[in-house]
Amino acid sequence: MEEELSVEELPRELSAAYDAALDRSEEFARRAASLTKRELKRFRRALSLLQSGEGVMALAKDGNMLIEGLGICEALLARSWAVRYDDPREMCHLARAAVEVAEHLVPKVHGEPVVKDLQARAWGELANAYRVADRLHEAEPAFGTAFGLAREGSGDARLRMRLLDLEASLLGTQREFGLALPRLSTLSELHREAGDPHQAGRALVKKALYTFYDCKPLEALRINSEALDLIDEEREPLLAAVAAKNQALFLVECGRYRDARKILFQNRARFAAMGRIVRIRLREIEGRIDYGVRKYESAETAFRDAKRGWGESDMGFACALVGLHLAMTLMGQDRVEEAIEETLQSAAMFQALSIHRELLGAVIFLEQEFQARRGSLLLLECTVSYLRRKTIELGVE
Repeated sequence: MEEELSVEELPRELSAAYDAALDRSEEFARRAASLTKRELKRFRRALSLLQSGEGVMALAKDGNMLIEGLGICEALLARSWAVRYDDPREMCHLARAAVEVAEHLVPKVHGEPVVKDLQARAWGELANAYRVADRLHEAEPAFGTAFGLAREGSGDARLRMRLLDLEASLLGTQREFGLALPRLSTLSELHREAGDPHQAGRALVKKALYTFYDCKPLEALRINSEALDLIDEEREPLLAAVAAKNQALFLVECGRYRDARKILFQNRARFAAMGRIVRIRLREIEGRIDYGVRKYESAETAFRDAKRGWGESDMGFACALVGLHLAMTLMGQDRVEEAIEETLQSAAMFQALSIHRELLGAVIFLEQEFQARRGSLLLLECTVSYLRRKTIELGVE
């Protein structure tokens, strides 16, 4: 007989891992709660085993664990989502395994609509995993399969919203904002109709970011302001912090430096809990604010901090770009030779990275002008503005 393990029998470290995995997504927690008691036990057991780092092999090694059924499929999907920031390859492998489990579900046992819905979800999560892993050519047909299966299912509104959200992320990654933005508008309205303003706000945060990437910072600022009014900070504090950080960035892009500084000050506690990369980005934003109000010494300190952070994080493009910002502050303080040195150093970094051809001409011209001692603060500012705009358009990091 297959062994069943109760909640209380889970080792403490596995229970903690299980809770951590579910805490990362309300959607997966809700799905798990809808399982029968038997399938919920299998779900918990499987998810605990998947935390071991051995992936699907951990399930295969457990002689009492059959890799089949609703609970196993949900565990694979939950674990796949949990590792999205850490291991895209494993994310794909787990989602692929979930698809295989879903495709072997028996409609006569679980019901045709339930099986089709879960198959659609599994294919949608696999498509998203392909996106995260930069396997975009595989993501598109996977989404096609997901939407086709969803049409044959129960018509679950939450499933439709989940697929819309994930597909919008793919379209955003592809810079197809004309297609992504309407989907996010629809998604936000669907969440409002379902009585969930927080999730409507979450969709608008993404819509604002994509609008910004579409080089419309004023419109992005308006949409993000609406999102901030809808987000429930107690429910998802990290989302509130991300939206506030984006608000500061959009304000800087619109030249509203004092308003941006106010946002940073008001949200200092929120930002403290964010990751290192975000904190470096915030330091860069602080530098841009100080430069915008002509506080060159403070801006220099902030840009040096950001440049050091990007360098330590092996983010060469960001490091080179903030180096040009640093050169601008030095020019503003009449420290011309130091500015030339920083500019040439950044130009060399850009070219070593084999940057887009669209950017290469501007970088080479800047380098030549500063090598000939003809470079100016105006040329630096115009070049940085151009590089920032083009990197947003091209999705360069």
